[in-house]
Parts: sequence; structure tokens; C-alpha cells
Amino acid sequence: MTWKRALLAAAIAAIAAMVCLTGCGQEDRSAPGLYRSYCQRCHGRDGEGRGSARRLQRYPHLNLTTSPLIRRGDRDAVRQQIAEGEDPMPGFSRRLTREEIESLVDLTLQLRNRERGD
Repeated sequence: MTWKRALLAAAIAAIAAMVCLTGCGQEDRSAPGLYRSYCQRCHGRDGEGRGSARRLQRYPHLNLTTSPLIRRGDRDAVRQQIAEGEDPMPGFSRRLTREEIESLVDLTLQLRNRERGD
């Protein structure tokens, strides 16, 4: 290998390392980041539910702002739902820590205040 190729290889390796250090593989583990990663696909950006009217009719609790668990502020039930899942919703206890699940419970329960305008 010539010195030019070696220099080029070293430069490429250095650039790749810098890219990885500035965000490669770093996932946002904040409550909003976790919501975007795990919940938004079905529950929508603001918890209003996503999908066709037919899908929302079949699974009305996709809309978290009108969910009975959320409206009651039932922390234990919301925590269990996130951890274990039910019906089409998967459980996340194997992917998220207890602290992350708690942060999602907090974020989810805040949705009831948005709906009522509090």
C-alpha cells in the first residue's frame, strides 16, 4: 500500500469515527423521544390516534386523549398497558427500562390535560 492510500484510508476512518461519535447509534431516550420511537406510529404525534376512521372505530383507544385509562389518570393501568400490551399493542417491558416506562406513563397522562385545555 502506498503512503497516499494509507493516508486516504486513515482519513476515511477518522471521518467515519467522527460521524459515529456525533450521533451514530444514539437514540433519544427522553420521554418525547421514546414516544416518537415506540408510540407515535399508532397513537399519533399528539396522542389523537392514527389511521383510518375504520381502524379508529375498531381500536378506539388508539386515541389516547379519549382513552378511559388516561381520562381517569389510572397510572397503574397505563403502566401495565405499556409494559405488557394488549390486543394490537405490543408490550414494551423487554425494550424499555422501568424508568423509561414511567416517563412514558407521565407523558401519556399529560394528554388528558391537553384534551380538556388545562
